[in-house]
Order: sequence, then structure tokens, then C-alpha cells
Amino acid sequence: MAAPAAIGSGNGDRIVGGHAASPGEYPAQGYLEINTGSELARCGGTLLDARHFLTAAHCVVDDLEASYPPSAFHVGLNNIEVGPSMDVFGVTNVDVHSSYDGLLHLNDLAMLTLDRPAPYTPLRIVRSDETAIWAPGTTATIVGWGRTSPGGPVSDTLLEATAPIRADNDCGVYSNAFDPNTMVCAGNGATDTCQGDSGGPLMVPYGGVLVLVGVTSWGNGCADPRFPGLYARLGGALNQWVMQRHAWASFSVVTPAHSGQPVRLEASWFQPLGIGPLNTPGWDLDGDGDYDDTPVPVPAAGPIFPSGGAFTVGFQVSSPDGTRVAYRRVIVVNGTPTAVAGGVNGYSVREGGSVLLTASGTDPEGQALSYSWDLDGNGAFEISGQTTSFSALHLDGPTTRAVVLRVCDSAGACATSSATARVRNAPPRANAGRDRRVKRGRKVRFFVRASDPGRDRLRASWRIAGRSKRGSRVTHVFKRPGLYVVRVTVTDGDGGKTTDRVRVRVRR
Repeated sequence: MAAPAAIGSGNGDRIVGGHAASPGEYPAQGYLEINTGSELARCGGTLLDARHFLTAAHCVVDDLEASYPPSAFHVGLNNIEVGPSMDVFGVTNVDVHSSYDGLLHLNDLAMLTLDRPAPYTPLRIVRSDETAIWAPGTTATIVGWGRTSPGGPVSDTLLEATAPIRADNDCGVYSNAFDPNTMVCAGNGATDTCQGDSGGPLMVPYGGVLVLVGVTSWGNGCADPRFPGLYARLGGALNQWVMQRHAWASFSVVTPAHSGQPVRLEASWFQPLGIGPLNTPGWDLDGDGDYDDTPVPVPAAGPIFPSGGAFTVGFQVSSPDGTRVAYRRVIVVNGTPTAVAGGVNGYSVREGGSVLLTASGTDPEGQALSYSWDLDGNGAFEISGQTTSFSALHLDGPTTRAVVLRVCDSAGACATSSATARVRNAPPRANAGRDRRVKRGRKVRFFVRASDPGRDRLRASWRIAGRSKRGSRVTHVFKRPGLYVVRVTVTDGDGGKTTDRVRVRVRR
């Protein structure tokens, strides 16, 4: 991988542990032919948009690190076989990283500008905040037309293989020659890139597509288990250099993604000189790979995911000349918890009394839940706890009141549930006083003390010696001696009744 390979016989059938790629499998993979003046050499590269082709700096410079002229390069696309069946493009500009150091293999990147738009699907590069998708242990894909063994023949058929991305400590075998800021290593000795594969991609799967995370740069030998292959690290310090030199699209998730709630997406894109105008955005919201879903404003106020889980969303922007760049990512949607404020029949309580409210809830991810209640209908959930007491002390029954429960998970997704508290009418309380002993012909005064839990207006009616009287205070004259039972009935405004009695013994 230290230098481009001269074109030779294509009798090999392996990319050091790989196999032939399928036609159309890697549309962004390009074959780079370099006329060094003394020979034709080969490298690989990746189409990042319709006009820009990323490769390794050491593929495009001479021994003095001076760039070959644009006329020295041809890029072949749209075929896995090297030859006249490829769609060949000229190069109009060669942009080598200004800090490229061939002796130390630092900043080994170059961007070529094609002489016309290439109508093939480009590959996006990893964003600097996407380190998780190319963490150590991730299985990466490598492709190329390089040598199939150290010093062996090159392949005129595009070959593919997989290689595990290695931790930086695993690259320590290169000692100080490994720069963790600009290099990443991959491979375990079973597969590897080799001479002639330089400039080609190191790709990882994400969002249903491959994402470019490295550019084939150098290494000791090929498929040597002691020395993994080294690639220019695109997710680190080199990311901005590449992003400033090709068209790209992206979007961010602005609001937390909870099922059943709109998720705000903010799209953005960049177009360098010679590209565009990129003015036709499209979204893939159903994960089918087509950017034809219901148009979403940019920035977007949607979509709504019906359930929790991982969803692949894509955004693409294109121009009338056929240039298109896309960005796909996985959005992890937090499932909404369930909330149950009460049983099927709700709650029942007598006016003036109280009842215990008991909530329940579940969370699809098993997160801890918090419970809060709105008992007075003001929209604020002031009372916390899975259980609480509902008081009907100042409520006049029969009536109903709605109690609302809110259940939230630790990620901030909330669900509500309502239950009905039925307040039953409670009869008033009445006390007609103590029993009496009176003389015949003497005026007797009666007084009832009464109250109602619902604070209804009360009416009192008496039955004394066969006669009816009304009012809380009444009088009566008993004309005959004997034992009399005096009854008072107190009625509230809702028809609730209570009767009390007092005995009156009348003597001569």
C-alpha cells in the first residue's frame, strides 16, 4: 500500500483474502489510472459527488511530492472490470492536502475534480460526531483492483473483502509512525488491501448504506497478522478538509425522538464551486431507499414515528444536472410509556370523604417511571407519586370529577390517562336533641342541629303528635299526658334525608 502499483497482468482472483464484487455493488468506487511519465500506475478512489473524487495523496504526487498534472489522470467508473467498458473521466484539478508528508504518511489525501458530472451514486463520508459507527471491532469493507498478494499480480476485476477496525493500541506495532489523529488501522491478517488499492475506501455499514471512514494509505506488507493496514482517518482531524471540498447533505435531530410525537429534523447541505445549484431536497422517511416521501419543510417539523425502536431516515438534495448527495442515519426513537389512572370503573367516593388513587404504567425500554397527578383540572401536575388521595371534602354530590395521570420515562417521553371520580351524595347529619319530660299544657321548644358534607341547603320537617311542622326551630303544646316520639327529617338539596327522634314524656 506504500505506492501505486504499475499495471500488469490481471491473473489474480483475490484481494488478499477477498472475492470478486458484484456488478453495480459499489457505484462510487473508481479506478484511478496515473501516467507517471515512465509507466501507467493504478490506485483506487471514491466518488463523493458528481464532480469530486477522493483518493490518497501518494497516488497523485511524484518522488519529490510534486503533483502530477491533471492530464496525467483518468478515472474509470461504472464497471468492475478494468478496460474500455468503463465510463472514463478526465481530471481538471488536483488538490493535495497542504500538510501531506510522504515520508511520514501524514494527511494522505487528495481530491480530484472530474471534467464532467458523473451520474453515479456517490458515497458519503463519516461525520466527525459519528465515532460510534466505526468503533474498534466494527466489520469494515475494503475494495480495490490492487495486488492479490505481496508482490503478486494485480486484479482487473474489482475485489472485495471485510476487515475489522482495530483499536489505536493495536497500531502500536508501527511505533511512532502511527498518528492516531490522522490514521486508523484495520485487518487481522486474514484480509487486507495491497499495492494498487491505495486511495480506495474503508467503509462501514450504517443506515442501510455504506459510509466512508478511511482512505487506503500504507502498511508493512499485505495481510501480515503483525501489521494491520493503515488508512487515512476521515472521522478525525482530516474530516473538515474533505467536507470543504465536495458537496454533501446532512440533517440533525433537533428535538428528542419519542414515539407518537413530531420529531424536528434540521437539514443542511454544502455545494462547492462547480456543483449545483442543489435546490431539490427529498426525504426517505419509511426506510425504503427512495427519497419520495411527503415533503417536509427544511428545517422539518416531523415526522411522527408510531412506536419506539430504530428507524433509518434519509435526506437527499439534488440539482437539475443530476448531481445528488444523500445522508442516511439511524434515529433511535424512544417508546412512549403507558399510563393507567384507574380501573375500568374509575373511583367512587362519598361527598366529604376521600379515596386512594392508584396509578400503573409500563415502559417499552424498561426505564424508570415517574408519576404525577392533576386533580383540579388546571392542567398542572402538582402532585407526585404512584398513589395519592382524592378528597371530596368540599364537593357536592352526586357529581363527577376527572383526575388526570401523567407517566414519564427517564428519557422524557410522557403519557397521560384520565379516570372519573364519582362523588356520591352523602345524607346530612341531624341531631334533634335529648329526650324530655314536660307538663301537660306547657309550650315545648324543639331545635335540630344539622350539617351536610356537601354544604347543601337543608330543610327540616317535624312530626309531633300527629301534626307536621317545618323549620329548624319549632314549638308544640302537648294537651294530653303520655309518651310521645317526636321525629325530625332533614333533607339536603340533592334529596338526601336523615331522620332523628326524641322522646317526650308528658305528665299531668
